[in-house]
Formats: sequence, C-alpha cells, structure tokens
Amino acid sequence: MNLHATGTSTETPSRDALDVQAAAISRSGWGAKFEFVQPRNLCFWLYLILTGVGAVNLWQYVAPKAAFFAESLTLGAVVVGLAGLAWALWFHHIDRWERQPLGVVATALVWGAVPASFGFALTANSALLSIYPKLFGQEWAASWAAGLIAPFTEETAKLCGFLLIMGLAPKLVRTANDGLLIGAFIGLGFAVFEDFLYAVNATFDSFGVNPDASVLNVSVFRIASSAVSHPLFSALVCSGVIYLIGTVAQPRRVVRGVVFVLAGMALHFVWDDAAGLAGGNGLSMLLVLFGATVVALVVLSIAFRLALPVEAQVLSEILAPEVESGVVSAPEVASVAGRRARRRFIRSGHGHAQRRARRHLRHAVLGLAHELASAHGAHTDSVERARVEVVRLREAAGGEQPGAGAE
Repeated sequence: MNLHATGTSTETPSRDALDVQAAAISRSGWGAKFEFVQPRNLCFWLYLILTGVGAVNLWQYVAPKAAFFAESLTLGAVVVGLAGLAWALWFHHIDRWERQPLGVVATALVWGAVPASFGFALTANSALLSIYPKLFGQEWAASWAAGLIAPFTEETAKLCGFLLIMGLAPKLVRTANDGLLIGAFIGLGFAVFEDFLYAVNATFDSFGVNPDASVLNVSVFRIASSAVSHPLFSALVCSGVIYLIGTVAQPRRVVRGVVFVLAGMALHFVWDDAAGLAGGNGLSMLLVLFGATVVALVVLSIAFRLALPVEAQVLSEILAPEVESGVVSAPEVASVAGRRARRRFIRSGHGHAQRRARRHLRHAVLGLAHELASAHGAHTDSVERARVEVVRLREAAGGEQPGAGAE
C-alpha cells in the first residue's frame, strides 16, 4: 500500500530539506542503536568491574540475614520489585520523544541498583556515619548527618554511572531530556534497592518479631515516595551535567547546569534532613516533606520545559521533508512539539471521536519521525506504513489534507 493509493498526492522534497533531516538525525542520535558489550571501550570494563564489586557487597550484606528471614526478604524483594516495575513503565510513558532503548534503560537501572547502591554509597555512607557522631555528637549526627552525606556520596555514585553510559552510548545521550530520563532510571534502580535494604534492616531490627509486617510497612512507605526521591534527584543532576558539558545537540548552559545540579542535591538534603529542619516535630516534618515535594515537582516540570525546544527542533527537522512532500502538515508537527499547539489542535476537532482521533494522529506523526530516524531518512516499508497510518488517522480526525510546502 502507498500514499497514492490512499488518495494523497505527494511531491518530492527538496535537497535542502533532506540535508536538514540528515543533519538532525546525526546530531540528535535519534534512531541510533545501543550495544552494551564493547570490549574495546574502557567504560564497558569499568561498568562490569564496579557492578561486580557492588554485587559482592550486596551478597555479603544480605546473605547472613537471608538465612534467618528468607521468606520475609523474598516478600520484600517482590513488593519493591513490582513497585519499581510500575514506576519504570510510567517513566517510559513520559519519555515522549525518541524513547531510550531498552538496553540503555536496563544499564541505567542496574547501575543504580547495584554499583551505585552497594559498590559506592553503602561503603561511603557507613564510613562517614561512623565519623560524624565522634566529631559532632550523637544528637547532631541524628539530625543532620544523613543530609550532609547522601547528597554528595549518592548523587556522585549515580552520576558516575551516567557518565559511563555516556561513554557507552555517545550517540544516544546528547540532550538534557536524555539526562532527565536516564538519570531517572538510574535513580529508580537506586531507590528500589535502597527500599530493599531498608526492608532487610527492618527484619533484623525487629529481632524476628513479625518480620513480614515489618517488611511490608517499610516497603510501602518507601515505595510511596520513590518517584519524588532518588529518580527526581538524579534526573536533575544528570540533566544539569549535560548542560554543563554541552554536546553537539545540546548547547552549553553553565548557569542552568549548575542550578539543576545544586537543585537535585539541595532537594536530597531537605528530604534526608527533614526531621532536623523541622526541629524534631512530627507535623512540621510532614510539612517540610510536602513542601519539598511540591518544589521538586515544579523544578522537574521546569527542567522538562527547558529541554523541550531542542527536542522539538529535532522533530521538526526530521519531518521537514514530509511537510514539503505533503505527508504531514506544519500544524500537525507543531501539535506534537508544543503544549499550546497540542491543545489547540485537539480542541479544533468536532466531537469526541474526532478529538480522540487527533490525539492518535499526534502519536502517529511522532511515530513517523521515529521510523524516519531509525531508517536514517530512507524509504523503508516501516516508514511507508507510518505514512499511511498518518493519512488514515487524519481522515478520521477530520483534518484537511496538507498541501505541498504547507506552512
């Protein structure tokens, strides 16, 4: 089936539009493939070695307790694992542009779960938590030590993994949006295994008294805050680093980068030291945590909005030949790239059916961009099917057929 069979006439796009498309695909890394096994890449071996160190530390920590509380620890692992899967699916859903390849996501999750948690953070945190009480006293350490340790040790541990992933996938990790999503997945892996660590400690601290209840209580409490803790902190830090170093796709913005890195660390400090900031008052601590959550979500929303122009430009340039040839229209491209244009485009449909079709049409236009990027602009069967889907949904959406060179 082709576009002519659907009644849609097309024209050959100009050489300039095709050159713009090729440059956008090359610059952005959209459609690039990921291979984890890279024997000639030092980042690959560092990743493996540090993951091995983390795995050994994890086993040494859990194994003595597992002999006594195997059933409870299995319960905790299942609960936090399912919750982590749910959050991962949500992060995948909000990755609206060129979605991170599954290999990159898995690499990020494993780094946060094993090397960052048990290879770096557990060792460093334990050492510093034993030093601070001796220097400043138990009362001070109980209120402030966690917040003056974790933002530095844990965010550094997660960031090391992000830099290794950049070395493993230099064509894929190029924009602030990539930093936000990959950082979130690293933080999610860290959060899931930290939740499991707290569940392990809960069984041990309760001296075996109703260990299943201890595990569930701790796991549910930790899971409820997972999305606004480590995933959010590391998303801000990793996107900030992208701004700091700059890439071929992301212009360097030093001030913006510093702000996002410091914001991630500051929110981590407030989250860990809420009790100290609240003066030990339970209600005040809840208010501090609530305020920190609101601020964190606002900052994250700003980070995504600031990352939007680069991704929207890439989308527009990849689809430039399709606009010229009359496959898609400029308003349809704009409806994918901008929030206001999206609302205007959807609301212009007559009735519920047309508005729903216009939502699907937006996804089809984005899907066409993905297929074009994966094919590096070539005319493949997948690209042709994506074009046909755009035409089909436009008819259901009641949209006008775009003309060649539509503005």
